[in-house]
Amino acid sequence: MYKTLFNINIYHSYFLNEGERTFFEFNGGNNGVTPLTEEEKKRLEEQYDISKFLSIQPTQETKKRLKNHRLLLRNHKKGVRVLSETTKVIAEEGNKEVDRYSPIITLPDSLTLTFYVKVHHSYFENFSNIIEKKEQQLYYLSNKTSSAINLFEAISEVKKWSSFLISESETRKLLHQLESEKEFQTTTPNLVSIANIAAFQLETIEAKLMNATPLNEEEQEVVNTINSFVKSIKNKGVIGLVQVQILGNDNTNLTEEVFVKNKETQLFDVLEKCLLETPPQFAVCIENRATFWRYTKTSESLVMTTSEERPLTFNGRVEINKQDVSPQPQNDYYFPNPTPESITLDPDNQNYYSEVFI
Repeated sequence: MYKTLFNINIYHSYFLNEGERTFFEFNGGNNGVTPLTEEEKKRLEEQYDISKFLSIQPTQETKKRLKNHRLLLRNHKKGVRVLSETTKVIAEEGNKEVDRYSPIITLPDSLTLTFYVKVHHSYFENFSNIIEKKEQQLYYLSNKTSSAINLFEAISEVKKWSSFLISESETRKLLHQLESEKEFQTTTPNLVSIANIAAFQLETIEAKLMNATPLNEEEQEVVNTINSFVKSIKNKGVIGLVQVQILGNDNTNLTEEVFVKNKETQLFDVLEKCLLETPPQFAVCIENRATFWRYTKTSESLVMTTSEERPLTFNGRVEINKQDVSPQPQNDYYFPNPTPESITLDPDNQNYYSEVFI
């Protein structure tokens, strides 16, 4: 009998918002825009499918751990679900007998499952509020506390993806750690893996970088090697990692110990590790990018730009009037919403512009 151990749900505002009407209210208000009704949210959520733009993929080590602990990984429209093969046990709650489910193979507190978040949409970076691919940083979501990250909690509030960006240093250390675990498990070590770099050597180098101490030639080569590995990972579409451990921090545990009925004595005196009654939902939302919209009417040599950034959305329409652009034209124009294909970054002011020809 397989029961849900936990869910990972990844939302994206680009596909869930409707024009300027937002699915999630992250900033405590809707800026005077009519909010989406529950019926509209339900419709948008039913249409939502992350397979259109990204996937959540277990590492090779995690695939082995899933198999060895009788765990199943299943995709769904919002993300992935991990299920555990269980046996039914009887517990007592409020003088009533209730069914609980205990994993057939005990899940140790230290068991950690790691997943890559990998993008396969050509224009994902254009419509998503994320750092550019060229940056040496990843997003890291974990239910284990670290000085480098915010805790990824299984609570009702959906967190913003941008809250989980880690530094270049932490990105290097994270990937080095994962590659080291990978090499430790393999019978044929890779002689050119970054795992061959000693952990203490990397710590020394990162401390020097933090203190702005010059690196020697060998140390700089180490940094270059790991940075090249980060680049190769990102070029494959990886934008982040999700890491979930059975024993999490701040009430993010995936199991709990419960006294269940002893089949011989019929007393509730047997301590069993059981799945939670309500499976944890780890949820995060990638926000849609907002850009300045630049309209070009070639026949009149006219270029008009919105005075404020506007959100890019898959659904609905953001209304633009001539009062919203500068210079303000004398004539009335129809201002279409831009598609995500054409975006430019102005190197002078670091603003993103969506280009539209009218």
